[in-house]
Amino acid sequence: MNNDKLDALFDGLTGSTQSVQGKDEQPSKVKAKVTQTKSVKAKGERFCTIVNAETVKKIRLIAIREGLQIKDIVNAAFDKAIKSYERKNGAIDKDTRRDASQLF
Repeated sequence: MNNDKLDALFDGLTGSTQSVQGKDEQPSKVKAKVTQTKSVKAKGERFCTIVNAETVKKIRLIAIREGLQIKDIVNAAFDKAIKSYERKNGAIDKDTRRDASQLF
């Protein structure tokens, strides 16, 4: 892989605009790309988890059938699960911590 491309990749991940600018790109285009990336981060947070393969397959099928993105389907499911949990256990408060043995 070309070192210039690696530099652009790493700079793009860290938010630097110096190496991201290609030979044919205008500086304003580069700034717009970085700004767009930052706005996505402000709206959500990425995380990784392991899910049953059949569940993932069904989520993908639901997304295709409904014409939605997978993230929207998963977010709706999380929202519903949190509301259900809070109905049964009360509102979730950041400061409230229990011993794990008390959860079940």
